[in-house]
Amino acid sequence: MKNASIRWMMILALVVCAGIIITQSYWVRRAYALQQTEFNLKVNKALFQVAQEVMTLNEVQVPNYSPVEKINSNYYVVQTNVYVEQKLLQHFLESAFAKQNLITDFQYGLYDCMSNKVNYQGAVQIAGGDKKPFTLFKFPPIRRENYYFGVYFPHSDQILTSEMSLWFISSAVLICVIAFLGYLLFIILKQKRWGEIQKTFVNNMTHELKTPLASIQLSANVLKDPGIIARPERLNKYADIILKESSQLHTHIERVLLMAQADKGKLRYKKETIHLQTLIYDAQLSFENIIENLGGKIILDMPKEPLYFQGDALHMADLIRIFLDNAIKYCDTAPMIKMRLEEQAHKILLSIEDNGIGIEKKYFKHLFKKFYRVPTGNIHNVKGFGLGLNYAMSIAKSHSGNISFESEIGKGTKFTIILPKN
Repeated sequence: MKNASIRWMMILALVVCAGIIITQSYWVRRAYALQQTEFNLKVNKALFQVAQEVMTLNEVQVPNYSPVEKINSNYYVVQTNVYVEQKLLQHFLESAFAKQNLITDFQYGLYDCMSNKVNYQGAVQIAGGDKKPFTLFKFPPIRRENYYFGVYFPHSDQILTSEMSLWFISSAVLICVIAFLGYLLFIILKQKRWGEIQKTFVNNMTHELKTPLASIQLSANVLKDPGIIARPERLNKYADIILKESSQLHTHIERVLLMAQADKGKLRYKKETIHLQTLIYDAQLSFENIIENLGGKIILDMPKEPLYFQGDALHMADLIRIFLDNAIKYCDTAPMIKMRLEEQAHKILLSIEDNGIGIEKKYFKHLFKKFYRVPTGNIHNVKGFGLGLNYAMSIAKSHSGNISFESEIGKGTKFTIILPKN
């Protein structure tokens, strides 16, 4: 499937998921509002019934309007115009709430507006209800012409949420399903990306192996000519080609095998005392002829005092060679490479600075990823598998170190290998 099609599918999937979540949120809010309305209607009906019973008992005419007033979401007041005994009021409230199936705790208090104070106050915890502890509500005085009582529901929010448990469960399931689908999409895209990387790696590897093999095959055919013995200089030339290309093949294969071992955690390191100056000099010598043939130069800046490090000499040498090799490959002029070794308080720094083509900032975060190769623009002769920098970072990390870098397009790149003093 083409990348454009996948991108449109992702956008469509995100829009659909967002639509589902918004729709579900809308209906949850609507359901909560309906539950609030239903709760309010039940409370009003129950309290109106209590007001009728109190007024009828005291032979007071029941008004045409509702004596129930909602102060806030869980506090109501009811105008009675007469005094009512506490036990009687509690009995009326419990009976009316039971008829409306309001199984929840409540508190009540009777106000005498003549004295502007609460005559009495009580709390009821319904059997089989919430059974949650609560403190007594301080009923605020509300100026009225006569007696009225107030009712406070300390757990009204819990009633509403418990009534909506099915909505919450369905929403949670929906979110889990969407998250699972998102995770599947992430895995699919990751597998697709790895598939593309693997395909690129196979193509690069095929090209890298095919070129030296072709040279070896050509040289072998030349050496099969009986007349080659009469021309020793030609014999030596093709023998050198075979040796050089077979060494290149060995390097490629060894690097792939080392990366496979590193992935499995089976890469072995031999701890030994390394004289870092000697290690750097050896690396310089191995690249000196190549760089001089290109018209370039390696400049060394080493401390006079010898620096030693406990680590694997072979892997550390590979680490330096990787950066020197990249400095040559990613340079469109005569390579000028500066290697600087310095000692600080708790670490050793080895910097390798080149005058290559540089790296754009947008590629910085991918630089040490496996199989990743920075696009080289018009330079198409850069060889490799995209394993070098990842392998270099693995070596540095395994020695409790790190690698930092800074780069600017057209001005080159500076890699700094940071090693702990040991």
